[in-house]
Amino acid sequence: MKVRMAILMALVAMLAVNHYAWSADTLQDVRSRGVLIVGVRDDAPPFGFINRDTGETVGVDIDLATAIAKRLDVKLRLKTVTSTSWIPELLDGNVDLVAATVTATPDRGKLADFSQPYFRMSQRVLAKTGTVSTIKALEGKKVGVGPGSAAEREIKAQVPGAVCYFFTDSRKATEALQKGEVDALSASGSNLYGCLSGLPKGEYEIPEAVKLSEEGYRMAVRRGDARLLEFVNATLTELNGNDGLRKILDRWFQGKGNEQGTIAASRSVQSAGVVTRVAQTNKRFLVLPISGRFRPAAEVSIFDPSGNLVGHGKVSGIYEEETYIDAGDVGNGVIQPGFVVAMNISDDEVNKVIASHKGVIDQIRIDAKAEEERITREAGNEFERAKKEREQYQTDITKTKMMLDYQYSDQYYGYYGYPFR
Repeated sequence: MKVRMAILMALVAMLAVNHYAWSADTLQDVRSRGVLIVGVRDDAPPFGFINRDTGETVGVDIDLATAIAKRLDVKLRLKTVTSTSWIPELLDGNVDLVAATVTATPDRGKLADFSQPYFRMSQRVLAKTGTVSTIKALEGKKVGVGPGSAAEREIKAQVPGAVCYFFTDSRKATEALQKGEVDALSASGSNLYGCLSGLPKGEYEIPEAVKLSEEGYRMAVRRGDARLLEFVNATLTELNGNDGLRKILDRWFQGKGNEQGTIAASRSVQSAGVVTRVAQTNKRFLVLPISGRFRPAAEVSIFDPSGNLVGHGKVSGIYEEETYIDAGDVGNGVIQPGFVVAMNISDDEVNKVIASHKGVIDQIRIDAKAEEERITREAGNEFERAKKEREQYQTDITKTKMMLDYQYSDQYYGYYGYPFR
């Protein structure tokens, strides 16, 4: 009897927790608690990503969550979620609200309710240049998508012959595309442009004519959480009406927040970095920031390790900790590891930056030289190995030929009575 009672009490407790997760008045709970807990992503720039200077999660979604918390007059607490974990985190009551580049799908609608869209974009395709000109060109192709995403739904509906491969990490998806493990990637245009910025220039594209659907990013609450959803929608409507939403988008995007925009480059922010290696794409370089934070599409100046200006370029993209610079007026082979890239820093100030980071710059040059020597050494060893293999092959062929000649001569002459001597 005691065991049965214990089981019954446990079931009642579980039902109580489940009832809370689904139908509690979250808005009132947040106000009583004084804290709004919002699930955000830290791997989806410019909507949510980690600021390398401060270590804080920033972006469009975080600014919107801040506005909602301010309107509620409560503190904001952020909790990192992923494309696959935000629903469990929401249903388990670990977060009150999700602002994490979420799109509404029929399946998700069974578990959560969604706000009005705050950012509209198209579901697009990223592939090697010239390989996908229409949606039907994806028939029989391997397409990387996020699990349970709108892209997965549209691919399966519009291109039944395509095979979906699932990725929760945009870096791994991009690497799979480069390795040929998938033929294309499909996601929102803003996400794909982030991936494209880290790929060799000109080799990959997002075809303008290929659009699977028009979607919108929305916030999510637990299903039936009507009062919180009403408050979120009212806040978004207010922000849209007083141009607050546009200001937030313009802060993180250039080009009025459209999906092809790039993160705005503040003319007042200074940043410097050191070239660590030459990318595979012609005149593109990977840069390690040593001061401040670069902004995509920002104009930069390029200096040699002695502080001499060698030319100018542009930030082609930032992919997590990697910053890519495209050189504009600099000849091929000029820029090497150890060169300095500056954003909004005068030529005179660059010399101070070089002096204060001389140890880092020198070490990068030493490491680059050592790597070059290693590659040259390994290439030489490979050449010698291949040479020995060729020589051994020729020796084996000669021996085999001599053996065959011997056997043939012995049999031939022996047949006529003249044994081979």
